[in-house]
Formats: sequence, structure tokens, C-alpha cells
Amino acid sequence: MLRMEHRDVFEKNYLVHGLKPEVIEQIERLAQSQTFLAREFLVKHGEKSSDLYVILDGRVLVSTPAGDELAQIGPGSVLGEVALVDDQPRCADAVCMGMVKVARFPAKELRAFMAKNTDAGFIMLANLSRVLSNRLRKTDAAVEDLAAHPKDAWANAL
Repeated sequence: MLRMEHRDVFEKNYLVHGLKPEVIEQIERLAQSQTFLAREFLVKHGEKSSDLYVILDGRVLVSTPAGDELAQIGPGSVLGEVALVDDQPRCADAVCMGMVKVARFPAKELRAFMAKNTDAGFIMLANLSRVLSNRLRKTDAAVEDLAAHPKDAWANAL
């Protein structure tokens, strides 16, 4: 169970949006609280893990293996939803920018809860789908913009 000071952060994340308080409490019981220090990896690209994280305190830098920043996330943010859904290796690195407290949801237990509690599972999957679809739309728009406005690699040379 999450500590009281983190409960309100967890209850406001998109994963549990639309669920009844008693169902949210059941999901909270699946969580394992963990603390990470600055520069520790929360997840590593290529790692085979499908656990889901909700950031309770602190900030995390999400980046490509090449080091390009994808996002900086903080309290209430969810991390690992792609691996939870597709059960594939991690597709990015997530490094703690300072001390970070998370609620870690083991994938096996979370999936079992969703399968057993189909109404709640449907809402959670719908919430995940909305967020992932929104990210895909933004990525598509960025790719289209890049294709429409190609950059001249030599524009700033000498």
C-alpha cells in the first residue's frame, strides 16, 4: 500500500482515471514502493521488463539510447506502458534526475488484476490506449513536419 502522502498523486494519474475509489485502492495494493537516487536508471533500453511505474516524487529524464531527450516526467506520470501492453523490451532509457519515489506495478500482477476485474481492466486499457494514441498522433505530426521542411545539412557550414 502506498504511503498517505503519495496516495493523492497516484489517484490523479491517467491510468486509474474513471475508476471508483475502492477499485483504485485495490490497484494501490499491487504497488511496490521504491526509491531511486540521482543518475540511477529506472529502466534501460532493451531491458526485458514490463513492469509499470507511477512517479510519486521527483523527476525522470526519458531519452533514446543515443541520448536524445524525449521527455522529463514528474509526479503522477506513468512510465512503462508500452512494455506493459506489448511485452517487448524497453524502448527508451529513464534516468532519475534526483531522488525519485515510484510505485512499481509488477506486470504479471497488474495484468492478472485487469483480467480478473474486467470492468476496471477495460477502463485502464482504454486510458492507456488514449495516451498511446495521442503520443502516436504527435509523433506522426512531427514526422510530417520534418518531411515537409527538410533541413539543409550544409546551411550553417562555414
